[in-house]
Amino acid sequence: MAEHDDQRSCAALPERQVLDDLRVIDLSRWVAGEYATKLFADFGADVVKVEKPGRGSLTRAYGPFPGDQPDPERSALFLHLNTNKRSIALDLTDEADREVLLKLVETADAVVESFRPGHLERLGLGPEVLLERNPRLVLTRISAFGQTGPYRDHEATGIVLQAMGGPMNATGQADAAPLRKPGQLEHYTIGRAAGQATLAGLTHARRNATSAVIDVSGHEVLLSGADRRASYLLAAAYSGMVAPRGMRSPHRHGATFTGPFRALDGYVMVYVTNSEFWNRLVSLIGADDESFRDSYLDRQTLAGEDRERFLARVRQWFAERTKTEAMEAAEAARIPVTAYLKVSEVLACGHFRDRGAFARAEHPVAGSLQYPAAPWRMRNGYRLRRAAPTLDQHGADIRAEVAGAGRASASRPPATARPVPALHGIRVVDLTVVWSGPGATALLGDLGAEVIRLEGNNRRGRQVSAGVTKESIAATGYHGGTYPDRDPGDRPYDRSAVFNWHARNKLSACCNLDTPQGRKAALDLLRVSDVLVENNSNGVLEKLGIGHERLAKLNPRLIVARMPPLGMTGPMSRYLGYGPNFNALVGIAAMDGYEGCEPDTAGENYHMDEAAPSGLAFAVLAALWDRARTGEGGLIEFAQAENVLAEVGEYVLDHQFNQRDPAVLGNTDARMLQDVYRTAEPDTWVAVSVRDDTDWEALCSAIGLTGERGLDIRLRQRDSRRLRDRIGAWVRERTAAEVVTILRAARVPVGEVLTETRVLADEHLRARGWFRQRSHPAVGTHRYPGQPWRADSFELAYGRPLPGFGEDNEYVYKTVLGYSDEQYDDLVRRGLVTDRQLV
Repeated sequence: MAEHDDQRSCAALPERQVLDDLRVIDLSRWVAGEYATKLFADFGADVVKVEKPGRGSLTRAYGPFPGDQPDPERSALFLHLNTNKRSIALDLTDEADREVLLKLVETADAVVESFRPGHLERLGLGPEVLLERNPRLVLTRISAFGQTGPYRDHEATGIVLQAMGGPMNATGQADAAPLRKPGQLEHYTIGRAAGQATLAGLTHARRNATSAVIDVSGHEVLLSGADRRASYLLAAAYSGMVAPRGMRSPHRHGATFTGPFRALDGYVMVYVTNSEFWNRLVSLIGADDESFRDSYLDRQTLAGEDRERFLARVRQWFAERTKTEAMEAAEAARIPVTAYLKVSEVLACGHFRDRGAFARAEHPVAGSLQYPAAPWRMRNGYRLRRAAPTLDQHGADIRAEVAGAGRASASRPPATARPVPALHGIRVVDLTVVWSGPGATALLGDLGAEVIRLEGNNRRGRQVSAGVTKESIAATGYHGGTYPDRDPGDRPYDRSAVFNWHARNKLSACCNLDTPQGRKAALDLLRVSDVLVENNSNGVLEKLGIGHERLAKLNPRLIVARMPPLGMTGPMSRYLGYGPNFNALVGIAAMDGYEGCEPDTAGENYHMDEAAPSGLAFAVLAALWDRARTGEGGLIEFAQAENVLAEVGEYVLDHQFNQRDPAVLGNTDARMLQDVYRTAEPDTWVAVSVRDDTDWEALCSAIGLTGERGLDIRLRQRDSRRLRDRIGAWVRERTAAEVVTILRAARVPVGEVLTETRVLADEHLRARGWFRQRSHPAVGTHRYPGQPWRADSFELAYGRPLPGFGEDNEYVYKTVLGYSDEQYDDLVRRGLVTDRQLV
């Protein structure tokens, strides 16, 4: 394919963009903050990156670099995270430069910073100072543990945040250490949440003519995440159960058949989760073997030697084919099987190239490179206007712009004014399933939107069968513990932590879209709504007669957010799969696993489910922001794989620099000396990181490695295994609490790999009031996972923790839709509207 065909044409895109009326000041120096502001820059905002003179952002020093030679202008990480931004170098300890920043603040809509808590105040640039200059400012503060609480000043790195906030306790193999996610994925998750929080704050500020100071704790972002952690926490609150290690291990239990299999040239991810997929897999594997089909059709739950024989046959089938051949054969049979693509293969993938998933930009030092393009598609959306700036590239221009400039003084609203929630009056129709879509609508409900779930009583929209009983789950181990007191009750679909963690603030109405009456009710509702969010398989809405083109005619102000995993067009757009399948297709799975091992050691990864909610919420907020100017709704095509593709952007550039794919590093890091270590307590672990020479000297003093002091980063990397073994020997003689206490006192990043019950008892979260105690007749009173961020000038909604199935039928049909008593009663009489799931 010719090069000009594999990238989006910037010249053909419209000049106006959805956020081009905003100015954002980027004071961050690491991945989370830079990714948050990248979202604004790529969708049109003027993002001014303030950097330290002579050194610039920390990401400039991290790499990867061409030939592994450090160069602040050719760091793949910086180049990826800072497209479309402008750079000015300011020394914030200098009075004159601080005044330049304050002049910039007067012209800005938002400031995003990621210093340690209290650092802005020590510079004389705390919230009071900034808001005095601009009473309409939104200030987003990103930190490891938040601006308050006992852990506020503790040091942390990505692996420490994953250990304390993510699902690490349940990841990896049962007989090995907990396993972190690869790359910088946790920082992208935090950054995406910070971006969504900032745009929510701007929406609130515009509605209320006020300011907002937003506190984004990376710890709490991960705890609230859709990659199992929030559901694990709620399950522990319901039943006391802790997710065991091995929950992400290959082919983890008999009820499902998931995980990686080796092909001729790599691996494929298999995700068979129901009897229909199982029978298709059996028919495919046994196409020429009637006895095999007879032996295993309709026998999804296998055990012992029978299961091992089946596994052997499946392994042989995959081993005889390339990963692409296996994927194409399986997908043709409608089975969720995808190849583990390496980053180099992602760049060459026909589907992504046909969709224009990469865009080219010219950098004066790094040269011409392809970058991951739009994380989602929308009218007036993404543009790659320019590559990342060189250090202070725009300094003179920006100083000239702010000299004598500034906005007219704006007064604060009266102290008695009651703020209106950011999305008050916005109605969202929720046609989502599993986690990524429901997690997104939960974030919209947090902002005051009225979120109405339309649920068919003829479907398992909550992932739970109405026929589940206490007896039927008795042998399922952890999975039976996702219900209060390990009892599904007579309404198990109302009692599952798998669903309830994202059900806050929502309404539920029964609506069978397979029937004419159900489709009419849905169309009636969409006619009077603002947003539709759906993440069903590609083409489902069209089959039901409610595709987005019809909806645009029905309600021109309606924003239709669709979440097809691979997009609505392209050669692979109709591929089936779940989060682990599409993580495999964008290169994440190929670098996931234990250090030095093959990627099949990791099992499946659910990061796509964690990445989608705040991204989709940002996209909807951007579309609403645009609608306020244009009066028009429109389509958001949120291809979840392309949203996640942004998180391997530095590796996309590194491949172009060095023609290599990322290695499988496990719990280690390319620059930091880090690992997860077993303590003296049974199956209790701590994560420890050494970022730089200061950390190393502090660690050596704290644990008595006096003979190792003075080793620089090069020597630490060369001798990494031996040094980690010495640290591990010291840790194994102590409890987790002792290790954490000693190393925190030395200001070395450390954190225990926390179980759910440890998180529920955590003093920091208690001090910050993160868990919310709520009651509902279906489940009783329990503590629920909190929200990913908070603000000082407005509260996020956290009302009813869940809607019982069909709990709001009468309100939706009679009040919202205006159906008469007779019409409603007829639907009930015919069984089309019920308050029970029937399957």
